[in-house]
Amino acid sequence: MTRRSDSPFKGTTQHGGEQLTKNHAGAAVRGRLVSPHERPARCHLTRLTLRVDNKIVILRIGDIDTIESAGNCVAVHVGKESHIVRETLSALETQLDPKKFLRISRSAIVNLDRVKELLPMFKGEHVMVLQNGKHLAMTLGLRAAERALKFS
Repeated sequence: MTRRSDSPFKGTTQHGGEQLTKNHAGAAVRGRLVSPHERPARCHLTRLTLRVDNKIVILRIGDIDTIESAGNCVAVHVGKESHIVRETLSALETQLDPKKFLRISRSAIVNLDRVKELLPMFKGEHVMVLQNGKHLAMTLGLRAAERALKFS
């Protein structure tokens, strides 16, 4: 019995490999396939624009003290001013730099540069005190908050 060294599927697998390579290259050219190393860095907000009465107010993100949930809107606190933005807290959180902002509860995000101290309460709970004196209850674990504050 003679044994053939060539498999009957050899041409098929070669053709399939070539076809896969062509499809891969075509997808890369069309922009669908991008290497993780080539992806652009995630952009974070640097300014927040708000419509107040008949004008548009522009807030620098670094000036924000806290952002608190108010239903499907959020209250952005800057110094003694508060502005209502028609955006959910979760949607706004994804646009903020996690090195500068930390979500400390379901209803609050704080600017880490504005944190003055963490106060222990009863039963292992903590309160975050801001430089302006505002107290915010934390449901985030203490270790996570300390870690974020340490590297901010």
